[in-house]
Amino acid sequence: MHALPPMPPHITLRVGAALPAPVSLPHGHVEFVIGDVHGERAHLHALWQYCARHFPTATCTSLGDVIDRGPDSIGCLMDVLQYARAGRLAGTDITFHALPGNHEQMLFAPIFNAEYPDIFVAGGGDWLTPWLHPHGDRRRALLEAAIAAGFAPDVARSVLDHGIARWKPGADGRPPIATFRTIGSLLMLHAGINPTVADPVAWARRYNPLHAHDDDNPLWIREEFYTAPNPWPGGWFVAHGHTFEHRIPTTPDGTSKPPGDLRPEGYRLGLDAGSSATGIVAAAAIRNGTVQVITAHETWDVPEDV
Repeated sequence: MHALPPMPPHITLRVGAALPAPVSLPHGHVEFVIGDVHGERAHLHALWQYCARHFPTATCTSLGDVIDRGPDSIGCLMDVLQYARAGRLAGTDITFHALPGNHEQMLFAPIFNAEYPDIFVAGGGDWLTPWLHPHGDRRRALLEAAIAAGFAPDVARSVLDHGIARWKPGADGRPPIATFRTIGSLLMLHAGINPTVADPVAWARRYNPLHAHDDDNPLWIREEFYTAPNPWPGGWFVAHGHTFEHRIPTTPDGTSKPPGDLRPEGYRLGLDAGSSATGIVAAAAIRNGTVQVITAHETWDVPEDV
């Protein structure tokens, strides 16, 4: 790809005000962080376009769960893997990082670990079922799905080979894929951190994503993380997805934020807008001391040029 896909005409972007947040970043740095996409490819393209237009020197990080549940999982996966392989968004100077979510783990981990529970299809991966043959060869199924979606066979093969190689274990039994990213005091990962450990980064680094273990890991942890008092050890400001924010109570009487209303909650920012239930995909432009949330919504009204 030589340029980003154009702004989809049926997606409206809503841009929030810059809100104060306890995050420290290098002067002038903008981290554009994208939450759970779940197959909503048009929403993803719209957010990339906004980043390119308004933050052309930013670094962009995807928090994972780009696949499953939505209408175009293979398209989202191929786009993200192409840009991750190149290290930048097409036609821009924006550095791009793609972290895995638990849905990517459910797809790729069984390729290299026969003991990993085969829960991908049940977890929303039924989009791949038409190409899964009796022996369940996921490499072949992904290639056939990508070709059926219009990707050239040689492009599909090279991109998917790169994506699969990110999960291939090395001599130490661990794959090269990173499950988290840090800059300044900003810690980005899919689900969250264990708030009881002395060093959340060391805790995240120890996890081998080829193994299911339990829910105490950076791709699956939920309530233990988001209900804990903060700041966390190390003073990290955590940007994460995985758990629908509008299902997390924010008041003693159990009231939650409305869908699409995302904002910092102490030292964390949740960016799972519940796309499969709400039709909203969220991102945030994070700068030193501030967070600005941008949400993509489907509409059949042509949006203004943002």
